[in-house]
Amino acid sequence: MSLASWLFLKESQTIWVERPYGTTLIVAGPGKTARQQREFRDEAEMDQFQMDLAQRLAAEGWFLWGINRDRRGRSGQAEARPENAPERRGGS
Repeated sequence: MSLASWLFLKESQTIWVERPYGTTLIVAGPGKTARQQREFRDEAEMDQFQMDLAQRLAAEGWFLWGINRDRRGRSGQAEARPENAPERRGGS
């Protein structure tokens, strides 16, 4: 399965959940030093952990801000953007 990540926000704090490969899950935050890496036996066990974590965070007031799947996927392709969206890159 491809790389996937989820960003949770609460006030000025963040928790970043990332699936870098296989059944490995990294939970970083809140704070700069809080980080844990978990290995799961299979997809079902990892999916259950992710659902439980999301429910617990929501109950504690965390907001799921974004989901990013396969950031490395579309190599060399520009992302489509609306015509009226401002250009984010600098230059002429």
